[in-house]
Amino acid sequence: MSGLAVAVCAVSLPVAAQECTIKLGVAGPMTGGGASWGLSEKAATEFEAAWTNARGGLPVGNRKCKVSVVSVDTQSTVAGGAAAANYLASQGVHAVVGPVISPEITGFRPVAKRNGVVSFTPSFASDVLNPEFPLVFHEIQSPVVWAPAAVKAARDRFKLKTAVVIGPNDQGGTDPGKALAKTYNEAGVKTTTEWYQRGTANFAPIVVRLMGMNVDAVELGGMPPGEGAILVKQMREAGYNGAFGRMGAGGDVVIANAGGIGKQKAFYWFDHIPTDSPGIKKLDADFEATMKRPLPEMALWYNEQIAAEMLLKAISAAGTDQDGEKIAAALRTMTPESRYVGKAGWRGKAQYGINQELSFPVAVNFVVSGKREPQQKIDISQEPGK
Repeated sequence: MSGLAVAVCAVSLPVAAQECTIKLGVAGPMTGGGASWGLSEKAATEFEAAWTNARGGLPVGNRKCKVSVVSVDTQSTVAGGAAAANYLASQGVHAVVGPVISPEITGFRPVAKRNGVVSFTPSFASDVLNPEFPLVFHEIQSPVVWAPAAVKAARDRFKLKTAVVIGPNDQGGTDPGKALAKTYNEAGVKTTTEWYQRGTANFAPIVVRLMGMNVDAVELGGMPPGEGAILVKQMREAGYNGAFGRMGAGGDVVIANAGGIGKQKAFYWFDHIPTDSPGIKKLDADFEATMKRPLPEMALWYNEQIAAEMLLKAISAAGTDQDGEKIAAALRTMTPESRYVGKAGWRGKAQYGINQELSFPVAVNFVVSGKREPQQKIDISQEPGK
């Protein structure tokens, strides 16, 4: 398909399980500044397929089926999201992990709805869930849910009084960026916003403006991790001595690409799951043993593994991978549960009008003078009803 990068991964398994094959899709950015989002999502889904296949396959009716993964690079654009939905549907894929970026989900949803494709997305789009698109599920929570507690923790740790939120000047940056700026201001941290063109490789003009603001913290908001790392390095080179915040997935990637923990004077970031928990350590070990390769770069892969696990359970319960409506119906009847993290619940009714968001706990991390401090866990409430 022109302009779209596609990969198919089929993991070997016993002959008895090769009578049938079910497909899981992955849609996310796999090139450009946001590539670590999509590649981590792809790795998580391929792991879940391999883990399932190593145990004989997925029970579907009276058979055990091989799980294969079809991955598409959505390129962080509306057009890329729409093209991915069309392609996946044409390949008989009706259950998808992704897309990731808000513009992608904007393009993906209407096409997926027409083709009966159910999806689990981590997007921060302000309308990521909507009763108009009942086949979309949210694998994490948006900043409005967890940011008040996370921002207050950062404010108190670093004595923040002023901040600036920076992000791309498209929906993927402005939706989470505006929400974060509002939360910082409500926490008593005077905060403004600064937008730039997605794909920027040299932030020198922006660095000059940011240095002139003399703020206590630069919040990287919805920046792609690769671009966030460039900004951090250029700000440090310019002599910035304040804190960097990453209230969204990818703080670990930004730090790694900006010289590592030892190079950071003050950095705080958010994880969509408590990554220091024993269950997550077990997931790390299982990934390395199963996949024979290093862990994915971004911690968001833990949530994407949960999404893939739940989609496979729903396919098994529905008895088919070819009917998104049945798969979605099966998801709604399930209590969200991870074999690594345990049980959670559904939420989202108050914010979106539909209870299709997972309520697994989250965490905040701090680096001070080149050393990481203990992680702080934040519990997320569930909501009754659908």
